[in-house]
Amino acid sequence: MIYLNGKEVSITKFPNGESLINSKELKIQEDINEIKVKFQDDKDITHLMFLKEHLDELNKKSTLVIPYMPYSRMDRTEGMTIFTLKYFCRLINRLRFEEVLIYEPHSDVCIALLDRVKVIDMSQKLANNVLEKLNNSQEPVYLVYPDAGAAKRYGKQIEYEKILTANKERDFKTGYIKKLDMNGNIDDDNFKAIIVDDLCSKGGTFILTANKLKEMGASEIYLVVTHCEDSIFDGEILKTDLITKVFTTNSILSKVHEKLEVTIII
Repeated sequence: MIYLNGKEVSITKFPNGESLINSKELKIQEDINEIKVKFQDDKDITHLMFLKEHLDELNKKSTLVIPYMPYSRMDRTEGMTIFTLKYFCRLINRLRFEEVLIYEPHSDVCIALLDRVKVIDMSQKLANNVLEKLNNSQEPVYLVYPDAGAAKRYGKQIEYEKILTANKERDFKTGYIKKLDMNGNIDDDNFKAIIVDDLCSKGGTFILTANKLKEMGASEIYLVVTHCEDSIFDGEILKTDLITKVFTTNSILSKVHEKLEVTIII
């Protein structure tokens, strides 16, 4: 899905599947134009290319906003897999945007590969908002990082003292987590917890982390993730009372649920 200056670009199809974009319907500005991409599938990349080339022919400058960076999981080569993130970043660089704005990149590799890139640390913003909401609670509040990677990233971004970090032991043959321990000191019998990360799919790791926190005495558990896939509806997070509420954005998410508090960024 492509937006130009806040308006969704209307794209119709020829019978053979080719895209048709009516230039008269485009809301083009004289100074600089903002293109936003809510990635749904690869056709959005094709539409992005068509729109940017059209603006170039009109000598109009433009910036690119990517709430969720496509192919972020493909940030290295493993076995016979293709390094698709690198090639997608090359394509964006060739389109020569004035600036590329990314919300909470899943991998720092894309930051290194992109030209004129700016990052919005959205999980930090969401976590600070939740901390403020829980500030008047009689129970202490702990920030919880579900793995060492999250601890490294958000430990630098969020100034907070009460921190717990999960340590996972994974069975590499099956891919399942067979053991999870929590590092950090709990000085209170009852506490609230905020799990912070960047991306949630079905949420299995977060369920394991929340179960461990419950064993340790957590009365309420919240989850903060910038990117939440619709597959969260297939997991256990929204089906149980283990996690009280999920704070996320609509960078990927297209569904609603009473346990989801969604910040609109696109």
